[in-house]
Amino acid sequence: MSKPVVIEEVNYGIYVWELPDGRVVGDDEGNFLNVAAFKGDSVKINMLVDAVRSYGITEGQTKFLAGHRRVTDDEYEEQKQRLKWGLIPDEYDAPAYAEEIAQRARKR
Repeated sequence: MSKPVVIEEVNYGIYVWELPDGRVVGDDEGNFLNVAAFKGDSVKINMLVDAVRSYGITEGQTKFLAGHRRVTDDEYEEQKQRLKWGLIPDEYDAPAYAEEIAQRARKR
């Protein structure tokens, strides 16, 4: 069997710090240390590396999560409600809206 391939739809997102065991650096409340950036933005990547090092973390690497963005706790609750209503959870998810429009056009 072949390994699934991840297709990045956009070149913006967030960088997180992934430890060798696959965990992402964050706090006990599920908030992950991250920086919003375009893929390959060395200035933002270095900001994350500096932050991680300031906590004494020396192992791991940056990981880019395409299309992800930071959300507040309130936004997260709103996204859960939108999902229950059958809407696209994140009103800023442009690729999802583009796909929805394309699907509607195909049905015509």
